[in-house]
Amino acid sequence: MMRQFPVGTLTLLFTDIEGSTRLLRQLGRQYADMLRECRRLMRAAFAHSQGFEVDTQGDAFFVVFERASDAIMAAVIAQHSLAEAQWPEDVTVRVRMGIHTGEPQAVEEGYVGLDVHHAARIMSAAHGGQVLLSQATHDLLDNDLPDEVGMQDLGSYHLKDIPGQSQLFQLVIPGLPSTFPAPATAGSRRSLRPLPRPSASFVGREQEVEILCQQLLRPAVRLLTLIGIAGVGKTRLALQVAGTLAERFANEVCFVALEEAHSSDEVLSTLARALGIQEEQGTPLLEQIQTVLADQPLLLVLDNFEHVLSARLAVAELLTSCPGLKILVTSRTMLHLQAEHLFEVQPLPLPNPEQVTDLASLSHSAAIALFVQRAQALQPAFELTAENAPDILRICGRLDGIPLAIELAAAQSRYFTTAQLLEHLQQESMQLQGKVQDIPARQRTLQQAIDWSYDLLEPAEQRVFRRLSVCPAAITREAAEQICRAAGPLDTPLNELLENLVDKSMLQRRGGNGEARFWQLRTLRTYGSTRLAETSEMDATLSALGRYSVARCEEIAPRLAGAEQVFWLDQLDQGYENIRVASAWLLNDHNPDPTRVEQAQRLGVALMRYWEIRGYFEEGASLLTQALASQQEVPATVRAQALHSAGFLALMLSQVPQAEAFLRESQLLFRESGDKSAMAAILRLQGNLALTKNSYKVARRLLEEALIIDREGGNMRRAASTRIALAQTAIAQGSYSKAYALLEENLAEYASLGEQDSTAYPLYYMARTLFLSDHNLAKAQELVEDSLNLFRAVGNRRLVAHALDLQANILMGRKDRQAALLLDESSQLFKAVADPMGRAEVLISQGRLAASRNSWQQARSSYEESLAILQQLEAKELIASGLEGYGSVLVAQQAPERAIQCWGLAASIRSTIVAPMPPIYRSSYRQALSLARTQLDPTRFQATWQDGSQATLASLLP
Repeated sequence: MMRQFPVGTLTLLFTDIEGSTRLLRQLGRQYADMLRECRRLMRAAFAHSQGFEVDTQGDAFFVVFERASDAIMAAVIAQHSLAEAQWPEDVTVRVRMGIHTGEPQAVEEGYVGLDVHHAARIMSAAHGGQVLLSQATHDLLDNDLPDEVGMQDLGSYHLKDIPGQSQLFQLVIPGLPSTFPAPATAGSRRSLRPLPRPSASFVGREQEVEILCQQLLRPAVRLLTLIGIAGVGKTRLALQVAGTLAERFANEVCFVALEEAHSSDEVLSTLARALGIQEEQGTPLLEQIQTVLADQPLLLVLDNFEHVLSARLAVAELLTSCPGLKILVTSRTMLHLQAEHLFEVQPLPLPNPEQVTDLASLSHSAAIALFVQRAQALQPAFELTAENAPDILRICGRLDGIPLAIELAAAQSRYFTTAQLLEHLQQESMQLQGKVQDIPARQRTLQQAIDWSYDLLEPAEQRVFRRLSVCPAAITREAAEQICRAAGPLDTPLNELLENLVDKSMLQRRGGNGEARFWQLRTLRTYGSTRLAETSEMDATLSALGRYSVARCEEIAPRLAGAEQVFWLDQLDQGYENIRVASAWLLNDHNPDPTRVEQAQRLGVALMRYWEIRGYFEEGASLLTQALASQQEVPATVRAQALHSAGFLALMLSQVPQAEAFLRESQLLFRESGDKSAMAAILRLQGNLALTKNSYKVARRLLEEALIIDREGGNMRRAASTRIALAQTAIAQGSYSKAYALLEENLAEYASLGEQDSTAYPLYYMARTLFLSDHNLAKAQELVEDSLNLFRAVGNRRLVAHALDLQANILMGRKDRQAALLLDESSQLFKAVADPMGRAEVLISQGRLAASRNSWQQARSSYEESLAILQQLEAKELIASGLEGYGSVLVAQQAPERAIQCWGLAASIRSTIVAPMPPIYRSSYRQALSLARTQLDPTRFQATWQDGSQATLASLLP
């Protein structure tokens, strides 16, 4: 029986599923269920709007309506139903629709005529999810559209087999996508999807843009991949490069965002839509794209490729078959294709906070400029000032120069001052979150951006990533092996996992000294720490770091005095932040390891020489003091060594009572052990302690006893160290020839040991000997310069400071300007290493320099500040030296009686400790003394001197 179809003027609706072949491959047996549900939803929409189903073939429908408005309503309902449905495997089902109004001829099978073909061709020009209308349908609907539904004029197009140009309109449906590529006829590319135009201006990266443009213009470069961590600005850089090259490619540039694609098929489908290519039944989509691009030059930008790596073989095929094609990819991981050229997008560079302080220099920093630009977008009055510049610089540094993080932080400046923002970031109490809606959701918070990358990692890669987050500094493969496997198996070779994390921009790598080191940027490390805390791996990972750090430091410790000293110091420098984390964990009461305190003490002993050279006295003393205070049982030999090291560090900090207490207990434990070498170390340190207290006779006896033991034991390096202390004692007592002989013996000893760097110590004290004895100052200058260069090479900041002070004193009177600069540098170094004795000594030198220029008030301030420090330290020889210089200033300021009192006390101190005034200062002292004698009668002079000799230092200071 013939079906009855309506006749007359009808509105024809054609539909089919875009990418049905791809969906069939992806869903397999579930495709039938998907198609069945799709048909059910479509038919429900047609029935609701009184449509007549004319034909169904596969996934396509042909339906007619007696009213154009019914056809529109059916299309709106169907598209909403499809968008809201839950599909198998989370696929996306997109149906394209074409609507045309005309008078088709009814036949037994349905309808025939040009209007039928016209409607079918309109549907073929549409993209998935798009509804296209003809001019005829548009004209009938001008005032008869559903609420909030609109129409957009797309212009005229030539449709296959349809005469002339066809005016096409797009239905704009609320809540559904409304932006599509230009309409396309089957198998042809009509137009390219234009490059997105970012609303914010491009900041910095001029050099990167130039390099990338040059790369892409090279014939050999067909595939260039920009890789980098989340939020580093790969997409923005790619857009800038593509825009710069647009004219060179005759505007044949296409940008394809892949964030919503989840498979190779979806990548091809997304690419086809961007290129305006309509999928044809029976021909693989890749072949259709290859056909269209075969002879056409094109720069193709594929954005966010990291989660669709399965499509990389399709990329390779396109490059092979399309000789005019160049592809610029942004990804958080490499594609690993033969044609691939790699460019790693680095965070924005940051100025060195210690070297750049002026606003002009800071404003040229791309990171700073980006922060200011984004802050001004929300607060037009915001500007870079002298007050907020240091905070902004630290904020950008805290965020590793990552553009996304900087932009999100700058947005918070609307609610917080830069100082408050920095404090929140330092305390990690702020979740950087933006409110901008026209960016992908995964980039609206820094955590979401990193989540995206973390979730793409394999489980074993995730384990390594989060376990490495305990290390703030770069680590070697060996260290990573021990740290990452302690908390559980990895099931994959670690080398492979490390390389994968580097390739996926979740780990950084650098070479140096013949070995690779790996590290995480601070933002990734913070994220990894949070993830690690969510697992049961934290304690085991930190304990492994602690054990490795102790073993590594004990391995390096003996090498810190040899010919390769600089190399091993550098090794410790590179991993020292990890050692700090390890030491904090070893001192943590929550650490379940029963040997943690022993490990902490061993670590302190191993690091003692390193701390001495680098000037980390306070840090080292703090670690050892805490470890020694614990009640946990520790082997006596370990505790004795820790006590000795703690005593040495206390001595360096001029904490004499603490040093004495540590050394007493250490000596008792070493005596019980019968270790002669250890006893020699104790004697040497006690001798240094006596030297600090200006007990030179005691110091000499202890040091000579230690030297005998060292010689008998054949420990020539320790013997040399003891001779240095003996030379210091001799210098203090004016025995300059003896001191020089001891130091020359050391030079020969270090030469025989092949330790060129160690010669810095005798060279410095030889220069000091010549200077104080006022003998051959030219030679003294030469020696101190040699020692200074060696101390700088090793990085011994404390002794660099001492050498600078000595050099300045040698130059005084001849090159005062240079001397002043040297003293300023010396003072800053002594402050940095927390050496109050050294700071006081430099103040005395600055007082001498000011006095030589007749800047009496400046000289007086320097002397008074120095003596106030020395009063707390009881450094008698330095106090005497300071009082002698202070007295000379007081005489010049017409205060002779107080000057004579200072000299009387200084003479009394020198007599008590048997430390005569060095010859270098005697001439100026005698001149000042003579001037004072002219201002007081002899009786008054003598009485005042006597009063001073019995006075206290406090009574002579203002």
